[in-house]
Amino acid sequence: MLTLTEKARAYLDTLEADRRAALALSEQKAEEAKLIKARQEGFQAAMEMLDTAISAGDAASDPKEPGRRRVRRHIPQLILRELSFSGQAMTATQIGKAIDYHPEQTETALRRMEETGQVLRNAGDRWTIGTTAMSQLNGHAATGDSKARSTADAVGGSI
Repeated sequence: MLTLTEKARAYLDTLEADRRAALALSEQKAEEAKLIKARQEGFQAAMEMLDTAISAGDAASDPKEPGRRRVRRHIPQLILRELSFSGQAMTATQIGKAIDYHPEQTETALRRMEETGQVLRNAGDRWTIGTTAMSQLNGHAATGDSKARSTADAVGGSI
């Protein structure tokens, strides 16, 4: 059996080992704290830079300042472009999602375009591009642009 002195010595050795482990752990924690502090300072510096950039950006986008309105999109042109790119008949909901527009307003625009022959509605309530819209997409054919030239004119009449 261990004597009382041996038990005390073993206990002291255990305490010493625990103390060294705690010191090592505290050194690790101190190093970790230094790294966290450096990250914190870097983040604060970045926030200061962004704060000045944000405040400068806020001044430029003052809603009271004239000329800073959102540009209106030409919905009929977007509808025609989407129908021509897809090459398939589409429902009003599909068109609205494709051009990121409200379904009801898309339906209204499609009806107006149908009246002018730009789009056609088939029996399945799907919309396709109309023949008058094809010339509009080509640009110069619908507008009667006098700058539009035939291929023969463009190459000097050699065709």
